[in-house]
Amino acid sequence: MVVRIFGNFLQFLAIENNSTIYKAVQLKNICSTSAHTSHIHTLSQTNFCMSVTAKNFYRRPLPPSCVDFASEEGKRLFRESLLDGNANIYFRLASQFRTQDEPAYCGLSTLVMVLNALEVDPGRVWKAPWRFYHESMLDCCVPLENFSCLATCNRLNTLVRYGEEGKGFLTKLRENVIASVQSDTEVIVASYDRSQLEQTGTGLDFLCECHFSPIAAFHAGTDQVLIMDVARFKYPPHWVTLSRLQQAMCSLDPSTRRPRGYLRLSLRLGSRPLLAFALKTNIGCIDADLGTAVLSWKKFLLCDVRADENEELQLCCLKFAQYFSPHAMCCNEKEVGVDKAHNYQDSAESLSEAWRTVCSEVRQTTIAKIFANSAVAALMLAWPFEPGHSERSDRLAELTTREVQTFSADTRNEIALLKTQLVVLMECSRAPPFITDIPKTESPQSPPQKHCSCIKEVKL
Repeated sequence: MVVRIFGNFLQFLAIENNSTIYKAVQLKNICSTSAHTSHIHTLSQTNFCMSVTAKNFYRRPLPPSCVDFASEEGKRLFRESLLDGNANIYFRLASQFRTQDEPAYCGLSTLVMVLNALEVDPGRVWKAPWRFYHESMLDCCVPLENFSCLATCNRLNTLVRYGEEGKGFLTKLRENVIASVQSDTEVIVASYDRSQLEQTGTGLDFLCECHFSPIAAFHAGTDQVLIMDVARFKYPPHWVTLSRLQQAMCSLDPSTRRPRGYLRLSLRLGSRPLLAFALKTNIGCIDADLGTAVLSWKKFLLCDVRADENEELQLCCLKFAQYFSPHAMCCNEKEVGVDKAHNYQDSAESLSEAWRTVCSEVRQTTIAKIFANSAVAALMLAWPFEPGHSERSDRLAELTTREVQTFSADTRNEIALLKTQLVVLMECSRAPPFITDIPKTESPQSPPQKHCSCIKEVKL
């Protein structure tokens, strides 16, 4: 259950129900693969102002459709699952089992639990001197695809399957669950409608329409799975049948009008975060400023191409810097050597050498010589240009491709990671930036804007 805050970076929600007022306040976020920032913005706590006469609860009784993990029946199911080898992943998940910090943070808590269970080093400090994932280090998300985006930002392989009716989906779900619970490197996270399991979804749950929790075991004899419900203040871990869970996954998410479903999560082997450059950590999947910058840049790419090639490139670089300088950051060599040597089993010396190589090669590009900031140049080199968007866009895509082809493996990896981050952030947003004031055309390439005034906005 994650607070619905897509569309705007700041959204205030005040709902009055009799004497109870619930207020969701500003959430600051981090949606970055970078592990080298020392200034971490934490999530503002959601404030719940309740009168002394407001209703309060101590947990909820499990419905008949669910079997309590701690009951005699639940213990028997677990014992038999363990003997069959269908509860291996349980121990990793149980060692990191947590209660969500807020009633609406099930998605964050589930992802934190999975990241720590798979031993993903966040590369940044939670409480000095410890590096460890916590809800405050992640951005908020609601729909299944946005949970996937957030997982991708944090070095996980993600495969999403939307809920479907029929035996085909149930068979595939069972196969994926068995593969997960028999391993200790892959986790299945279910996104489902509580009401389909006869569980309550009222009260503080008005902040969301779905629930996320990991699956820890499978009982073949009864075709049941063990759900490690992160809302431990409400329900204990419990067993449900796969057919019932399938039904809960098929329920439509009102925010997307698509079914819920499940994700297969695993660590990207051999992965490492960005060494030299990144998006600033106050950039999240729903950052309105980033969306505005993307929109403005795409609109600029549709403008007339200048006749002088040098002047054209200079203009493009200056406009890109104008839009994206606030979103680019560099990592210094000291941070690389100290913070990342333990993470990725490389010596501080080799990582520092890679950092110097990346910085040097980016600075030597034609583009970087125009920019005052190498991080902005790196973002432009990593920009996911859309083929056929415009003549200007295609020219820049060709130039950046040529530049990247000359790089060493370390620098190509840096640019590839940046591009992945950019794509994920743009795909994450509920309403991706698009241009509304350009007439449609049957041509595959958008027409340029005539008599564009953008040249007047920058000094060449």
